[in-house]
Amino acid sequence: MNSTLCRTLRKMLSDGFEQYNGVIDPAVYERLKCEKPERAYWVCNWPILHCLGCRRKCTPKDIRGFQIVLPNAEPSVIEWQERVATLLKKKFMRPAEAAFCLDVSERHVRDLVEEGILIRHVRPPLRITSESVKQEMEQLE
Repeated sequence: MNSTLCRTLRKMLSDGFEQYNGVIDPAVYERLKCEKPERAYWVCNWPILHCLGCRRKCTPKDIRGFQIVLPNAEPSVIEWQERVATLLKKKFMRPAEAAFCLDVSERHVRDLVEEGILIRHVRPPLRITSESVKQEMEQLE
């Protein structure tokens, strides 16, 4: 890593960016015409993402193909609302994402799916419709 890249990374980290640890769909690299996706090093301040893996310093125009990473620490109410709004824009959610929106355990989400309260996608892996999560959120309020 050269000194310019070190300064860039240090500045981004001080501006609130973090290393991105989510799953990235290979289609993202195709869309960005990335020649060496194995060198990618992503930082994010959701929903802004930057790749520092090569000279191009790619910044995708949208977040399609990037897994939404749930926070480790307790978010503020505003941050929580923003993250829930972002998750609800998706068509399907992972159980952990639905649990985050409903503020319940992942096990409880799976129980709600088994009871038919939350609607799942037919094919595995388990994905839950955002619409059913929205409806359950309204019921809980």
